[in-house]
Amino acid sequence: MREDHRVDNSENVTRRWAKHVREEGWSERTAFHADGRAWTFAEVLDGAARVATGYRSYGLRAGDRVLLALPDSVQMVWCLLGAWQAGLVAVPVNVQMSREDLTRDAVTAEPALAVVDSETAGWLGDTGLTPTTEVGPLVAAEPDEGFAAGGDAAALAVFTSGTTGAPKLCFFRHRDLGAPRAPGLVSGPDTVGLSVSRMYFVGGLSASVFTTLETGQMAVLSRPRATPAAAVELMRRHHVTVLFAQPSFLARLLLEPGHAEVLGNVRQAFCAGEVLSARLREQLVPIMGDRLLNTYGTTEAGGVALGLPADYDVPSAVGLPLPGRPVRVVDAGGRELPTGSRGELHIRVPVATRGVARGGLGPDILTDVWWPTGDLASIDGNGVVHAHGRLDDVEVIGGKNVVPSEVERLLESHPRVLEAAVSSVRRSAGDMSLRAYVVAAAAPGSPEEGPGRGDDALAAELVELARSTLSWYKVPQDVVWLDALPRNGNGKVVRRVLRAQGDQFV
Repeated sequence: MREDHRVDNSENVTRRWAKHVREEGWSERTAFHADGRAWTFAEVLDGAARVATGYRSYGLRAGDRVLLALPDSVQMVWCLLGAWQAGLVAVPVNVQMSREDLTRDAVTAEPALAVVDSETAGWLGDTGLTPTTEVGPLVAAEPDEGFAAGGDAAALAVFTSGTTGAPKLCFFRHRDLGAPRAPGLVSGPDTVGLSVSRMYFVGGLSASVFTTLETGQMAVLSRPRATPAAAVELMRRHHVTVLFAQPSFLARLLLEPGHAEVLGNVRQAFCAGEVLSARLREQLVPIMGDRLLNTYGTTEAGGVALGLPADYDVPSAVGLPLPGRPVRVVDAGGRELPTGSRGELHIRVPVATRGVARGGLGPDILTDVWWPTGDLASIDGNGVVHAHGRLDDVEVIGGKNVVPSEVERLLESHPRVLEAAVSSVRRSAGDMSLRAYVVAAAAPGSPEEGPGRGDDALAAELVELARSTLSWYKVPQDVVWLDALPRNGNGKVVRRVLRAQGDQFV
C-alpha cells in the first residue's frame, strides 16, 4: 500500500486517479494490454464509470462488498475502479483455487453481489450464496459521473494467506490505496510492467493497477495464471521492462529457453512473497546485478524492507527498512533483542489492518502501531533486515501459505495410508514445493496388518488425489515412504526433522 502520505488521499481513489490521468495527458495512452489488444486510460476509466452505474442498478449501497471472482483482465480493473467509484468494497479472490476454497472465501466475504467469469468461477451462481452477474450487463450501463465519498471509507478487502488457519479479510480505506514509493524504483510512461503475482494479492494489485494509474506505465495482463514459458513469450512480445514475481517463479523462469533475452531487457525485477534462496540469488545476481530487487512486506501492514541482493553476501539479507518504517526484533515476551539476535520482527506503521473472520465484522484498522509480522528475523549492525522464515509451521509455496494439516488429512483418507505429513522442499531449480512423507498401510490381501511398503503406483494415486481436490500450491510434488513419522514426546510431528530429511531426497 501507499508509502508516501504527503499526497492528499481524502477523496475517492478512482476520482483521484481519473483527475491525475487527465492532468498528465495520458487519456489516449495505452494503460493495459490484455486479451489481444491495447486499452487506453480513457477506455479503462469509461468502463469503470459504466460498471459503477451497473452496480447501483443492482441496488448496491455504499459500504456493500462485491466479490470479484475474475481473472486478471481489463474487466477486473473496470470492476475494481467501478466499485470504488460507487463507494463499494471490492473483494478480489483467486479463481484458480479449488471450489471448496473459493466457496469458503465467498462465505467469509459475505458479499452483496459476486461478479463472475463464465470460464472460471461462473459456477458460484449455482451455490445460492449470493446474487451473481457477469461483467457484460454491468458495463452495458451509461457511465456514472458521480463519485462516492473516499478518505476513511473502506474500499478494498483482501484475504490473508491463512497462516494460523482459515484466511481472514483485511480491509483498506481509499486513503490507503496507492503505488509504493521508495528511492530507486523504476516507473513511468516509458515502462512496461508484468506482474506474475495476481490481483488478489496486494502486491499484484499494486504492481498491475495502482502503479499504472499513478505512473502512466503500460501493464501486461494475463487472463490465465502465467507459466514460465508464457511469461517469456509475454515479456518478449510486449518488451517488458519491469517484472514482479515470486522467487520460486523466477527459479522456474531460468529453466525456460529465451529467459536470458527477456531478462536482459528488464530494467528492474522485483522478488516478493517468499524468501530469496541462496541458490537462486547466486543464479540471478550474475544475470540481473543491481536490476534485481528483493522486497519484503505483509498483507496487514504493507511494505517492510527493500534491498539489492547484489549488495549483500549473506543470503538472509533482504535490505533496509522502507523510509519512515522503523523495525525491531523482540523475544517471546515482547522484549527488544540486541543487534544480530533472532526473534519476531515488528514494524512501526502508520496504518495496519487486522484480518476479520467475516466480512460483516470489518474493517478493523489500527493507526500508528508496532505490528508483529510473525516472521523470524534479525537486524544487523547496518540496519539491514534479515529474514529467516516463519515462526510457525506453515509452509509458503508460490507465495501462498499452506496449512499442512489440510493436505495431511486428505492423504490419510486414502485406505493405503496410515499417517502422513507434508513439508516444503527446495528443489534443484531453486523453487519450493511440497513433499509428502507417508507411512503406508499393508496392501489389500497381505497377511500382515499395519505398516506396509509403498510403491510408485500408490505415490501417483496420492498425488492425483491431492491434485483433484486441492488448490495447485497445496499439491505435493512427490512422496517419500517412511517406517514412522518423527514425533516428539507429546506425539506431535517434528517438522524440522522432515525438512532436514528432505535434503536427502532432492
